[in-house]
Amino acid sequence: MKKTVKTIVKLLGSALCALLFAVNAVPGMDMVLELPDDIYVDEAGGAERLCGIPAPFSITDRDGVAVANDLSERLSSAKNGEVKRFSVELFGITVKNVDVHVRDDIYVMPCGSSVGISLWCNGVLVVGLGNVDDGLRRRCPAHEAGIRTGDAIIAVNGEQVNGVGELSAMVKSAGDSMRLRVRRNGSEFDCTVYPCVKDGEVLLGAWVRESTAGIGTLTFYTMSSMRFGALGHAVTDPDAGTMIEAKRGELSEASIVGVTHGEQGFPGEVRGTFSAVSKRLGAIDRNTRYGVFGKMYAPLTSALYPEGVALAYPDEVETGKATLLTSLEDGVTTEYECEIIKLFEQSTSDGKGMVVKVTDKRLLEHTGGIVQGMSGSPILQNGKLVGAVTHVFINDPTKGYGIYAYWMYEQMR
Repeated sequence: MKKTVKTIVKLLGSALCALLFAVNAVPGMDMVLELPDDIYVDEAGGAERLCGIPAPFSITDRDGVAVANDLSERLSSAKNGEVKRFSVELFGITVKNVDVHVRDDIYVMPCGSSVGISLWCNGVLVVGLGNVDDGLRRRCPAHEAGIRTGDAIIAVNGEQVNGVGELSAMVKSAGDSMRLRVRRNGSEFDCTVYPCVKDGEVLLGAWVRESTAGIGTLTFYTMSSMRFGALGHAVTDPDAGTMIEAKRGELSEASIVGVTHGEQGFPGEVRGTFSAVSKRLGAIDRNTRYGVFGKMYAPLTSALYPEGVALAYPDEVETGKATLLTSLEDGVTTEYECEIIKLFEQSTSDGKGMVVKVTDKRLLEHTGGIVQGMSGSPILQNGKLVGAVTHVFINDPTKGYGIYAYWMYEQMR
């Protein structure tokens, strides 16, 4: 009996091996097995590999309907962003499923110019807490009410707060208690504060700020909508360390006053300045972890790419040679050689998507590599905008992180 079972098992194994060999020997099987799970199609094509699968294989849609003859027509009529699933079948058996992503060509104007970024908070931002004297003891009313550094006070007794002066007047007129509306990490809550009152002063024990400003780099804007993206990461308060929820903001022309050379363990800096009389470039309406976004007041033509460039999708970016655009002198944007040495595969919006290494001797001599103030510097590869510089490696300023430019574009819209 045991010998009979062993014989049957051997025969079944041999038959299975023969079947697998026969299937793999089918003409075109190697092409099917090499198909990726996702194929991206745009005006330049992209579905050729799927369309080129030969008989006896067939291609069907989600409903099992054969589409071999009208695959290209179906894709050409699809909307931007639409995903269509197709199956490659052999004698009615599914061998491979492929998701085809339909997308349009996107053209942008790469910039690389240094800009001043001004942001006004939604309410006022709490940047510090401390004890105050009420005549009997020292205490912190704000802390007692549950307020933390990084919170935003957006209303007092139901009235919206629009600045530090307004908050001060509201607190003074509120009396011995007040109801504050506070926002923390995107959520809002109410709390009651019992301030210290001494010698006519009403004190919360909180230091607050209504705006912040700094230097960064304008990455790109779209010529059709004039929407722009800059910086590649969020603007955070230097004291609270939290992302500022911006009510409004402005992009201004910045003057570069010098460059501090970066060294190992000490990041360098592009030192710039701007003021109330600086040329206004655009209005900021969003501050996100992917950068600041808004609308340009007027076109800003690139001397290096006056016609603009195509925007690369994340799957089009590859390791290897690239360039970055940045400004180290007033009004002059220069293109420098760099290399993308590592990519992080991302299917949805995320921050750090690549590691970039500066290879251009001119930039290395001038700055030591990537320095503060270069955040937002556009990265180009194969004639397309692929990313933006976001952070420098503290222990190796020749290297830094970059974000995929397409994620910035998605946030900008």
